[in-house]
Amino acid sequence: MALLFLGLNEDRDGWDVLGKIIDGEIVKDPTGELEETVKGAYDLDDEDHLRRAFNNHYINAVPLAEDEE
Repeated sequence: MALLFLGLNEDRDGWDVLGKIIDGEIVKDPTGELEETVKGAYDLDDEDHLRRAFNNHYINAVPLAEDEE
């Protein structure tokens, strides 16, 4: 399981990469914003719940194919 997290940029006209979760572990978090948003509040192993929780106008969790991990 791998999810790429995208957040609406400051100009609200595009998306910035917030980070990546692979197999329940945050592996990329350049700004620290992803960990601040999800750590402790969500089960990082529950891909379906994370995708539902982060599917809105401000932040999105996008599943990645295995070869994109």
